[in-house]
Amino acid sequence: MAGIKQRPGNRRKRKEALTGYLFTLPSFFGFIAFVLIPVFWALIISFQKYNVFTGASAWNGVKNYIHILQDARSVTTLGNTLWYAIFATVGNTAVGLLLAVAVDNKLPGRITVFFRSIYFFPSLIGLVFVAIIWQYFFQTDAGVINYYLGKVGISKIGWLSDKSMAKFSVLILDVWKNCGMSMLLILAGLQNIDRGLLEAAGIDGAGPVQKFLKMTLPLASPTIFFVLVMNVTGALRIYESVYVLTNGGPGDSSRSLVMLIAEKAFTSFDYGMASALSMILLILIGIITMIQFVGSRWWVHYD
Repeated sequence: MAGIKQRPGNRRKRKEALTGYLFTLPSFFGFIAFVLIPVFWALIISFQKYNVFTGASAWNGVKNYIHILQDARSVTTLGNTLWYAIFATVGNTAVGLLLAVAVDNKLPGRITVFFRSIYFFPSLIGLVFVAIIWQYFFQTDAGVINYYLGKVGISKIGWLSDKSMAKFSVLILDVWKNCGMSMLLILAGLQNIDRGLLEAAGIDGAGPVQKFLKMTLPLASPTIFFVLVMNVTGALRIYESVYVLTNGGPGDSSRSLVMLIAEKAFTSFDYGMASALSMILLILIGIITMIQFVGSRWWVHYD
């Protein structure tokens, strides 16, 4: 009798589970068609000398990978990409955290919404359009930044023409463009913190700095960790801002790995080399993400 009574409930659960699986099928097939199969195909091509026009290819083993490691241009580009991954991630996360704390600091609701919208607005603008605007800001002779620097007696800076400054120019654009998203996500995490815990800490004598370091940061650490993973993945795939702002120059001083992949594939039509570079980027993203997850055990608190 007990088994008979449970049948309607079991049928309902199976029906709900089946409905859920059916809803996930489009995403599942999309993942297979647009992610898994292209990655697998790129892996195969990375071991070939692929001719895009004839489709014919010659198997050349790991020669593409060896060439990448021995090519000074590829090594420089890889170094630039790691530089972007470090500094863009730190910049976007740190600025986003500071803005989130400032907006969350007991401001009236309408003021909070206003500042949240202002800081997030750059994230809504097309990156190519933003990069074109910043080109005018960074111009050496007629740029807005150098104009105001000259007003205070600072000589002109070659933001886009100086090898030592080109990457910093891209970094400034990237942080300005993306810190709003970091701010919004971290702000959501801060607003989910139980205010009673912070008030109790204040009653026990904890000051603002102690509450922030000992209470706010640990409680918001899962959100901050997610933002870090998101930012480092985005920084490793940086392309549009470099392409429009500096075109990878001067020389290759600001060129990113994704930009080099695009050049190999669509300018040189060397799909084997482009696929090998893509696999290196995929491995790099996987290693850094794994390091982040392993390191999160010591500072991310889910309780």
